[in-house]
Amino acid sequence: MKVKYYFLKAIFWLLSKIPFWFYHGLSTLIGFLFIKTKIYRYKVVMDNLRKSFPEKSEKEIQKIANKFYYHFSDLLIESIKAFGFSQSTIKKRYKINPNPAVQKLLDEKQNITMILPHFANWEWAAQGFNFMVERNQPLVLIMYKPLKDKVMDKLMKDNRTRFPGNYLFPKNNATREVLAHQDEHYLLGFAADQSPANVYNSYWMNFLGRETGVFFGVEKFSKKFDLAPVYAHVKKMGRSRFEIDLEVITDSPKETPYGYITEKHMRLLEADIYKSPHLWLWTHKRWKRGKPADYEQKRPQQQ
Repeated sequence: MKVKYYFLKAIFWLLSKIPFWFYHGLSTLIGFLFIKTKIYRYKVVMDNLRKSFPEKSEKEIQKIANKFYYHFSDLLIESIKAFGFSQSTIKKRYKINPNPAVQKLLDEKQNITMILPHFANWEWAAQGFNFMVERNQPLVLIMYKPLKDKVMDKLMKDNRTRFPGNYLFPKNNATREVLAHQDEHYLLGFAADQSPANVYNSYWMNFLGRETGVFFGVEKFSKKFDLAPVYAHVKKMGRSRFEIDLEVITDSPKETPYGYITEKHMRLLEADIYKSPHLWLWTHKRWKRGKPADYEQKRPQQQ
């Protein structure tokens, strides 16, 4: 295992040193092949887009799909480039704009939940959010789904925690890990825009014109541990260049009514998608599960 780990680590490090201009040329070719061969979840992408934008013509839908696949190809090469990032590079290419409200929370030692959906670029978040604020930078706690391949799992974890102040843990251990860090100043990262496995332990709402089950974890943890929820608007400023605007949803999570935090962060994501639809991850089967008829009787009492 050690031999395989160090061999692959060396390979990824060498690949990360290839300049962006070369990778962008390669990415354009890959995106073109995705579009022409329709080899990767093309039907899923088109079905998601058609149902999310019923007012758009087939030509408009196809244009969004094409732009998405070119962007998706950029994401693939950006994942490789992250293996060789310096602190100066990540700060320059994943720029987090100052936000007085967020800085105030952290100056007051308020812990936060950071909501970062699969929009624009989420692969660089674990590294980028380590340099979020000018002072009182919190420990970055990121939950993730472990990979089946133990070597690739370790490579991924080591890469995302290369800079001091980052900590990754399996999402199934979330409560335990938060309790273990309760005496520290931290932010807890969430990607809350995929389809929940448990349709009863979900929040159901209208999203992109359809009834949608949403992870309730952001709201649950925010209220339970008094974490101020902050949404990250990620904007693509150019190829492999991003700017992030932060928005505080509330600084008093325990005082919000049931569903407020969840509705708010999903509405913010919805607005970002309508503005730049090609930047969302359309390849996942977001609506593969429907709301069960007995949801109200069987759902946990979340209030």
